[in-house]
Amino acid sequence: MDIVKFKTVLADNVIAPMIQFMEEWSDDCEFTKKDVQKCEKILTKYLDSLASLSAPSDKDIMKCVKKAVLALNKLNEKTDYALLETEERQNIWELIQTSAVECGLQDPADDITEEWREW
Repeated sequence: MDIVKFKTVLADNVIAPMIQFMEEWSDDCEFTKKDVQKCEKILTKYLDSLASLSAPSDKDIMKCVKKAVLALNKLNEKTDYALLETEERQNIWELIQTSAVECGLQDPADDITEEWREW
């Protein structure tokens, strides 16, 4: 798994748009830079956990997915569901899905986050 590639995708496609939105809509933004940093930390930890799997099984990979999705649910709830809007949800889903497949997930569902995702 090319973790550098996925961390670049995280920075460019998830975090940067959140920061840009925050700056452009500062008066109406319902989340803070700290919330964005927590989101980045959750997803970085997810990517690191995938990368650390020595012989990844579907069960191991899906444990990592579930943990990240549940943490993102909790964070999004704390921001009154404002942090993960349509574009962010799509980009986060793509990041989670493609990294899991590249890590070795066999026969993935169309959306491996759907079972737990509330965003």
